[in-house]
Amino acid sequence: MKHQEHPPAQFGELIRTTRIKNRITARSAAQRIEMLPSNFSKLEHGVLLPPKEDVRLRELASAVGIAPSSEEETQFFDLAAKAQNSIALDIRDIISRNDAMPLLLRTIGNKRLTRPEIERLIDIVRGENIKAVNE
Repeated sequence: MKHQEHPPAQFGELIRTTRIKNRITARSAAQRIEMLPSNFSKLEHGVLLPPKEDVRLRELASAVGIAPSSEEETQFFDLAAKAQNSIALDIRDIISRNDAMPLLLRTIGNKRLTRPEIERLIDIVRGENIKAVNE
């Protein structure tokens, strides 16, 4: 099965390549998060799903050398959520900090915006292409 079609394998591949890039052994990473090396191997091979608990997921990111607030961390959270069929940890944090966010997301979902409409909305939120709003 291709990695693109199997989210747990995509997540495991990110864990493995990041760990190797940062010169961390699998055994060392497993010890850092108090996981059996055999289970860590299963995680890297997409057999075991990513942890569901926020603290555990952050520990795993740290154990393989993923820097907080990095693009790599964003990818890590996104792939973990995709593998778990859930919402990414950082997105959950954003939603929980602002009670208007669920309303915004429901409104967007109920309007059934197209991909280009969502991208235009993102540009507006980022402050890009403000001229398009006034047109």
